[in-house]
Amino acid sequence: MQEWWISLSGVQQLLWGLAVFFTLLFLLQIMAALFGVSDSSDTTDGGISADSAPSMFFTLRNAIVFFLGFSWGGLACIDANISILWAVLVGLIMVAINLLLLRGLASLNEAGNLSLDNTIGKEAVVSIPIPAKLSGCGKVNISFQSRLEELEATTEDEAIARGQPVKVLRVSDNNQLIVKNIVRNQVS
Repeated sequence: MQEWWISLSGVQQLLWGLAVFFTLLFLLQIMAALFGVSDSSDTTDGGISADSAPSMFFTLRNAIVFFLGFSWGGLACIDANISILWAVLVGLIMVAINLLLLRGLASLNEAGNLSLDNTIGKEAVVSIPIPAKLSGCGKVNISFQSRLEELEATTEDEAIARGQPVKVLRVSDNNQLIVKNIVRNQVS
């Protein structure tokens, strides 16, 4: 091992040192991200303003990725007997790939906030009976925004029993659904 290290030029020793160090940092960074320990301040989102565009390139994550690509690319350039300047291009390409991956991951993010206005016009099923004439509230099971939710509901009509289908008319000021009973024509 020592003979191999001594046989390397000073540039090769530097590149090997950088490659090992930044590979370890990169692996630590990936492990931290997998286990939720990483800092999310380096991530990029889809909406990049002109003021924040330069700052997204100069992050610790991008520095690690650049030197990872630069060091391994430099070693490959030396072995292929081409200019080590190509290693800078390899580092920049690695940063570009990193930014594209982060942007793609950020676009998968979903806020998960529910908008009750999206329930208007949808059908639901009563899970807790709804008292008549806005005299109290019951609950309905309703599917909207790719989720099944149990929400408070009231009606302006007669009481609605458990298991009955209802249609959402509007949302009240106190975030209760105003519903009406759906009468199904039964064929006998």
